[in-house]
Amino acid sequence: MLANKADGVCLLIGVVVDVDDTLISTGRRMQGVWREILGREVPLEAVETYGLEQIFMKFASPEQIARVREFQKRFWDLLLCLEEVGVELLRLHEPVPYAADVLQSWSKHCRLVYLTGRTENTRDITLGELEKFGFPTKNIQLVMFDLEDYSRAKGENPSGPTLIDAKSRLFSLICQEHDVVRVVDDYPDYFPIYRQSGVTDRIGFLRPRKYSRQQYIEKGATRVVESWEELQGDLPEPT
Repeated sequence: MLANKADGVCLLIGVVVDVDDTLISTGRRMQGVWREILGREVPLEAVETYGLEQIFMKFASPEQIARVREFQKRFWDLLLCLEEVGVELLRLHEPVPYAADVLQSWSKHCRLVYLTGRTENTRDITLGELEKFGFPTKNIQLVMFDLEDYSRAKGENPSGPTLIDAKSRLFSLICQEHDVVRVVDDYPDYFPIYRQSGVTDRIGFLRPRKYSRQQYIEKGATRVVESWEELQGDLPEPT
């Protein structure tokens, strides 16, 4: 699992993989979060198609829209498991088909790094969930956001880091310890980070209701897959 770099420093060969909606489907949990916030059912198709602001404006009542700041904070408190209800809703998560088998295979050839927007307060929960769904949890690295990384998203600090800033910071730290040869992510806007870091195999995991294949490619993906089944037997190669 070692790769020799030009400067003579030996780094672990690493594959970086996102978690939510790449390895674990969160749609049903997101439905639960919206149910708690709005007191009504939001269709799964809407959750998988629209952004957060679009969903709120489409399904919130006029009275709720008038209290948008309050609901914005509650949304993130639930999603980041700062309320017990948010933790309970994790039971609605489901594993993405074939993903666990593929990662078990990859873990025999490289160091797996899970880079997730989940926050440090959910580390034990996240490791337990990965293990429950059959993903490798030994000899891996789990890199997570800090709660402060969401201060801007929650409306608490307009000058705080964006989520892209946070992802870029953490990915840079990963690259200091690993020769990252492959990355898999479902969010197109993170791919400029991976391209700028020189990762040669940048795989977009398609979310067809929300993004097009072209959006991933334009942002820096080198290829796009619709299913983890397409990656069976496709082992990462050192640079």
